[in-house]
Formats: sequence, structure tokens, C-alpha cells
Amino acid sequence: MKLLRALIRGRRRVVRPGRERLPEGTYIELVQSLFGYTFPAMIMTLCFAGTGAYLTARTDDPLMLLFYGLGLIASAIRLFVLFGLRRKVQTPGIGLHVARSIERSFGLAYVGFAAAFGAFAARAYGIIDPDLHVPLVALVYGYGAGVAATVALRLWVSVPAVVIATVPMIFVALLMPGEAHWAAALLTTLFLAGGVLSMIQRYHETAAQISMRRLMETLARQDDLTGLPNRLVLRERFERLIARADESELIAVHCLDINQLEPVNEMYGHMAGDALLKAVSQRLRRVVKGDNLVIHLNGDDFVVIQPGMTDAAEAQGLAHQIVATLDKSYAVAGEDIIITANIGYAIDLQHGADLERLLLGAERALTGSKRAATGVAAYDGTRWGGETGAG
Repeated sequence: MKLLRALIRGRRRVVRPGRERLPEGTYIELVQSLFGYTFPAMIMTLCFAGTGAYLTARTDDPLMLLFYGLGLIASAIRLFVLFGLRRKVQTPGIGLHVARSIERSFGLAYVGFAAAFGAFAARAYGIIDPDLHVPLVALVYGYGAGVAATVALRLWVSVPAVVIATVPMIFVALLMPGEAHWAAALLTTLFLAGGVLSMIQRYHETAAQISMRRLMETLARQDDLTGLPNRLVLRERFERLIARADESELIAVHCLDINQLEPVNEMYGHMAGDALLKAVSQRLRRVVKGDNLVIHLNGDDFVVIQPGMTDAAEAQGLAHQIVATLDKSYAVAGEDIIITANIGYAIDLQHGADLERLLLGAERALTGSKRAATGVAAYDGTRWGGETGAG
């Protein structure tokens, strides 16, 4: 049921130029797909330049020459945007606003070329010799195939581009005498309609698949009961933190244990115990902010990662703040339940820190905190300091 609700509601949703509603992560991945293939755009530029030069050389029409020149300029702009923004759009953790800006730039350049190309194709079809229609029509069909293969996942780009590039030539063919021109217009219209429908279907199927995959990845990294990140996220996040830290920064790992959970389960039932853990998680979210990370390991055990510290006193301050926040009453099963929390934490230099060693130290400090009933205890048996304990 949780999976179904998440699929129906989606995660964070955004409204895009095509008016569709997508989870943010899905939308960003679809924008990145625009830059997945560069070879078709290069081939199209070469084919347009060569075929256009061949056709314009056989006419003295200034309007056709103008459209050809505009097409070359638009194609160059399109390639500049494609290669210029490709590295930026593939940056890990790219934000929503950046993705919007990149998509907008790509779409305008792409549709701009389609407009110049459509005007050129329509003008050329109306004035060149019938024998030259073959390479022109092949170029138009090739462009449509390229659009369907490379940018179909962004409908507001792909559908206008293929329509703008194709429909002008269809109208010109319909206005020309002869059944062959009418047949060409009819066939092109049918192929255009089929291509648009295929792109729409492909978009919906791919967007749904990406959303499902991203949701499953999220659920695999999330605790079912509390909604907090799980042990897998703990290791991934820790590895990223120690890799980017400078030599002066400190990191603390806090191990947190909730008392009185078992008595609540025995007295009020496991549903009440689950409700208590959810309430504890909500309070932890409020107090653990910024780059700090709270993890639910299992049962009543939590871990808090506190990176980027300049002073060890920051870890002690956060530990006391967490205990003060949790050591309050909770409305569970129609009763006011009071619990207590114990924290043990270990500090080390962030750069090159070892997660297992910090967890072991924090667990030892937690045991000492329970034994001494101090609520908070520190373990400093790391590269940063000598092995001591503090309440």
C-alpha cells in the first residue's frame, strides 16, 4: 500500500513547460536524456549543409538561400548549446532550477532550427525540379527520425520541432498540381501523426519506468516505519563526506538509544511502540538540520552524523540538544508517555575517517552513558584525541 500511495501521489512534483506533472528526480533525468546523443545532431547538421548547398546551387531563389543560411546559423547554435551544456546537465545533484534553465535553452535552440529547416524544406519543395524532391524528402524524414530517437522524452521540444519542420512542406505539396504531390503530402501526414503518437506513448512509458525505478531506489534507502534514511544511506553519505572534507574539519558520529520502548510495547502493544518511534523520528528531524544526517538503524537505535565541525564542543552541544528534545512526554495510545534517551558520540578528523571505528567508539560511549546515567558521553579514542570519556 505504501508503494501504491507513493506512485499515485508521487514524490515532490513539478509542473513543466509541457504541463505534465512529474516527480522532480524523474524530470531532471528526462532533461538529461536530451544530451545523451550528440552524433545524430552532428549528422543532421552535415546532411542539411550538404543537401541544402546542393539544392540552392540549382536555383537562384534568394528566399531559399536565406532560409538555408538561417538553418546553418540555427544548427550551429543548436550544436553549441548541446555540447556547451552537456557537462553541466550531467553534474551529480543538479538542481531543479538549473535543469529548467538548461532545458529551456536546449528547447529554444532545437525548435529554432526546426523553424528554419521547415521554411527551407517548404520553399525548396515548391520551386526545385521534381527530380530533386527525393533527397529533400529523405532529409525531412531523416530529421523526423532523429527527433524521435533523441528528444522524444521531452514532448514540448520533440512534438513542436517535428511538426514545424514537416507541416510547411505538406501544405506546399497539397497546393501543387498532380496526384504524386498529394500522395506525398498524405503519406507524410500519416507518418507524422504516427510518429507523434509513438513519441507520446514512449514518453509516458519511460517516465513511468523512471519514476518507478527512482521510487524503488528511495524505498530501498528508507526505513519503512519512520521514513528516515537507513544503514545503506549512512555508508553512502559518510563516504561522500570524508572524501570532500579538508584536513581541519571534524566529524562526529552519535549513537542514540531510546529507553522505555519495551515497556510501552508490553503495556500498550506494538502499534503504540511504533507510534512512539515515529514521534521520536519527527522530533529528531526538527533538531538534526543542515548537513547533519539522522539514520534509523533498527528498533530503538538511531545514528546521527555531524560533519564539518570546527570545534568538538559542537558535538557535545548537539548531543545535549537531542536528549533535551527527546526527554519529554509523548501522546501515545491515549496516554502521556515519558521516555529518556542516551547518546554516545565519537569524534575524529573528517578527512579519511573510518565509519566502523567511529560507530564502535560511539557505541562504547553509549554503554558508558547508560551505566553512569549521564545521558550523554563522549569517546575520543581516535586519531584526533586520546581515549577518554566525558559526561
